[in-house]
Amino acid sequence: MKRWILFMASVCLLLCGCTKSNIVYGDNKKYDDQYQSVDGIVWEQVWQDFSDTYADQDLFPFAASVNGGIYPEENTARFYLLVNSDISEKEASEYATKVLKGFNDLIAIQNSSYARSSEESYGGYLAQYQVYVMVGPDATKDDPDTWILEDIIPAGEYHPVGGYAWSVE
Repeated sequence: MKRWILFMASVCLLLCGCTKSNIVYGDNKKYDDQYQSVDGIVWEQVWQDFSDTYADQDLFPFAASVNGGIYPEENTARFYLLVNSDISEKEASEYATKVLKGFNDLIAIQNSSYARSSEESYGGYLAQYQVYVMVGPDATKDDPDTWILEDIIPAGEYHPVGGYAWSVE
C-alpha cells in the first residue's frame, strides 16, 4: 500500500512539474486580443518591425518616422511617412512604394494566406483596402502645402505611389 501511495504521489509530482498552463485569465485575455487578430497576426510585432525597418536611418537616411493604421470600418489603410531631409518626388514615390509592399510582406510572413507583394501588386493584405499614403517633412508635417506627395490607391488596384513608373527590387 505504501508503494502504491508513493507511486501515485510521484506521478502527480511529475505531471504537475512538467506541464505549463497556457490558460489566460481575466484582463490578460483582453490585452492579448488587442494585438493578435483572428487571422493570427501579431499587430504589435508587425508595427514594431515596420518602424524598425522603414525608419532605419542606415537603410533610409532621410527617414524620420513611419506611422500608419488599418481602419476596417472605413476599409482604409493609412500611412504617414515623415522625412528629415529634402528628397525628390520620385525618391518619395520609390520609398512609399517600398514601404507599402514591405508592410504587406510583414503580414504575409505571419499569415501565408495573404499573398506577398510583387512588381504588379502591393500584396494580398493591402489589396483589401483603399490605401492612403503621405510623404512629408517631419518639421512641417501639419502643413499639407509642404508635403512631397500624397496618394490614394483604390482597393485591389496597383500603381506606384505618386504614379511614377519604376521598378522596386
